[in-house]
Amino acid sequence: MTEDFKIIGEWFLPSNPEKRVHGTLEFIREEGITLEVYGSLTSDMFLPEFNDQEIILGLTSKSKQITLYGCNMTKSGSATLVQGRESGKSSVTYSILYALEGLYVNEPSELLFDKVSCEIFNLDEWVGISGFDMKPDFEKIKNHEISVNYKLPEPIEFKIDNEANGRFNFTANHPGDFRYQKTVNVTQKVLLQVETKTEKKIDDLLSYIFSFQNFLILAFYRSTYPLKIKLFGEKHKETFRDGETNRKTIELFFSSSNFNKANKAKLDFDMLFTYRGIQDKFPEIIQNWYAKYELLEPAFNLVFEQFYNGNRFNENTFLNLAQSAETFHARTHNHTKIPREEYKNMKEEILKLTPSKYHKWLKDQFNFGNNLNLHLRLEELTDKYNNDILDKIIPNKDVFVKQVKHSRNYYTHYSASSRKNALKGGELFYLSERLKILLVCAFLIEIGFDKDLITRNLDNVKWRLFNHLANWRDDK
Repeated sequence: MTEDFKIIGEWFLPSNPEKRVHGTLEFIREEGITLEVYGSLTSDMFLPEFNDQEIILGLTSKSKQITLYGCNMTKSGSATLVQGRESGKSSVTYSILYALEGLYVNEPSELLFDKVSCEIFNLDEWVGISGFDMKPDFEKIKNHEISVNYKLPEPIEFKIDNEANGRFNFTANHPGDFRYQKTVNVTQKVLLQVETKTEKKIDDLLSYIFSFQNFLILAFYRSTYPLKIKLFGEKHKETFRDGETNRKTIELFFSSSNFNKANKAKLDFDMLFTYRGIQDKFPEIIQNWYAKYELLEPAFNLVFEQFYNGNRFNENTFLNLAQSAETFHARTHNHTKIPREEYKNMKEEILKLTPSKYHKWLKDQFNFGNNLNLHLRLEELTDKYNNDILDKIIPNKDVFVKQVKHSRNYYTHYSASSRKNALKGGELFYLSERLKILLVCAFLIEIGFDKDLITRNLDNVKWRLFNHLANWRDDK
């Protein structure tokens, strides 16, 4: 899925497999999938009508089966007419949501799967388990002897929820034997596999992958992305000559705007945490992550967007982080300024003492008057989710809270009265960076990390990731 490609083939609709047209399927990871066909799939008209298709099937020049799902017609190029000559065919272009290699289906309802296997960028280094045994033997080295010992690690299984189980599955190629051996190449990979009890639509199955991908962002403090995705389903099998059946391996392609070929994998000492560092608590932490993901997804997404955007900064970056803080607090803290029963009695008493002509206005004020404002929410967040390293990044919580509040108010309403208290330029960037690490710490604590572990891990990476937010030379 990391390599762009062009595939030449014949393309047709499931309802009319006899009518086939030649065309090219192009995959550019950052831009998406397009199919351009020479001629219309649906008619022989000179200028084909705009008709989207749920499913288009293809047979490539290398005899591979392709299913294209979510095919939106974007362009119809008519042929040029020349008097006295035979005219060519029109070209039609589709934008494709998903391309599946190794499968034919007739209806979208057949696109159901119960297993997904995925390579994720930097997952190998995060898991940190290798099957290589490369202990140096200096006597052998002096004699120009090299020994490579490798044993495939055992899979690591974990529960996601009542419907799905996950696994870190290790794979490695066999180096091969040659008559004259000139090289040995063994490459280990770690795959995330998710199996569900019931078959799922593609989007539902991928949601498990994308949720885990976002979990890794907390560890890397940087974006990541899937490298290769394969799907399996009980209904999608192939029969061999000996009568045995086996599940098809179906490779899935779709666009990924955050893919970056220039990214280099981080090593463990550059991560906020690794699998081996939380190994004992990982089963509990990952279940908490998935259990709370739906509730906290709006707050999560506003923070993860910062990493997917490559940390590009503007005022909206700050506003999204402030909104994430407000949303996260609202969804994890179910209390109000005044206890609800006391507030109810207060409203009734005020209404009794006030002329009825003011009641409508008062009721409108009462609807939101007991909600916590951003200032109070930030005070609670900085108190509840603090740690020793974060206290050095945010040394004065009162000033921090006021800066976030005033800046949020100004960049939301742009009122002249709040302009003087709002941070701008580089100061707003550093404020955003502090708010971002506060939210990441809050997310981690909410899913089961303890403060001591977070403090130790932040201390390990403070010079590399947060050197711009505090003077660690004065840290004693």
